[in-house]
Amino acid sequence: QKSYGGDVISRIAYAADKAEGLKRLQMEITSQLEEMIKGLASKNKIELEHIYNIVIAANTTMIHLFAGLPPEHIAAAPFTPVATRLMVYPAEQFGVNINSACRIFVLPSISGYVGADIVAGILSTGMDKSDDLSLMIDIGTNGEMVLGNKEGLISCSTAAGPAFEGANIRNGVGGVAGAINTVRLEDDGIRYTTISGTAPIGICGSGIVDVLAVLLDAGIIDETGRILPADEIESEIGKKLKERLTEVDDMPAFIIAKGEETRSGEPIVMTQKDVREIQLAKAAIAAGTRVIVQKMGKSMGEIKRLYLAGGFGSYIDKRNAVRIGLLPKELEHQIIAVGNAAGTGALLSLLSRKLIQRSNIIKTMVKYVELSTSPEFQEEYVNCMYFD
Repeated sequence: QKSYGGDVISRIAYAADKAEGLKRLQMEITSQLEEMIKGLASKNKIELEHIYNIVIAANTTMIHLFAGLPPEHIAAAPFTPVATRLMVYPAEQFGVNINSACRIFVLPSISGYVGADIVAGILSTGMDKSDDLSLMIDIGTNGEMVLGNKEGLISCSTAAGPAFEGANIRNGVGGVAGAINTVRLEDDGIRYTTISGTAPIGICGSGIVDVLAVLLDAGIIDETGRILPADEIESEIGKKLKERLTEVDDMPAFIIAKGEETRSGEPIVMTQKDVREIQLAKAAIAAGTRVIVQKMGKSMGEIKRLYLAGGFGSYIDKRNAVRIGLLPKELEHQIIAVGNAAGTGALLSLLSRKLIQRSNIIKTMVKYVELSTSPEFQEEYVNCMYFD
């Protein structure tokens, strides 16, 4: 769907504004799913007529596009989706042609911006049945957070922006071969690694978190996020890295990989604008987390586990995520990376009708907090912009 929009808001606009826009997006999704299902079945020597059930766990907008439901009301206040219920239909009705007996179960969503992927994540972690208080954070273009236990859950969603996915970052890329994925500080300077060990082409989300933590530890960035000029750097390691300071597009920048090291021959840098993009994203996640903790009348110290969901969460350095203020420092030693929690929850639902029904119970357990109208969020957002 990227040719129709790189994020859900632009896809909603396409579906609403273009004749046959919604139908075209729906066809893109269903044809892609069919292709993937057929490839998976072929690889595992499974006949398509033996596939009887499919479970879908996705964000609310993608569910609307998949089901052919108009999504435009999700994009404007009060952000009301057409449907958030559990949906069960013949696969053919959704345009997925596997066999005539195949059914599709679309797991329920919580709100316009907390979707079935989060419900599936709750299901996979079991936080809805636990005595202990747990927090789950899924970081992407939107950051979704859920806090609670068997007594009840509270959730919110923040527009974090795509900085942690490499977008809006000068040399940002996705998690592809050649992406700088780790950066560490050593006595004689910095070291980095790339995905697949090939010459660097850019820097992905985990590397972005690392390099920002490195620059903070080296005293090259101050608590406001300003890249300091060479004459203001006081630490010994920072002074060793001064040669990496440069200027790009009339703004300060730090060279992560020198031109002779990269595939393009051009240096890979972090600019002052990049730092500001990351500040905006991390502040949104951190502020949303603080608000739901406050709304539940709890403290960070009462949280026993922090589940970090999604691909990004699987690869970031936990200490560095805490260092830049993305994750609460009080929970550094409670962080558990759970990977594709939505996929795991969908898989569990596929294997158990009881768990599909459990997803409906989870939906009723979760209270949603709309942050766009929350004065507490605005205050916390400003506070979280700083690097402690």
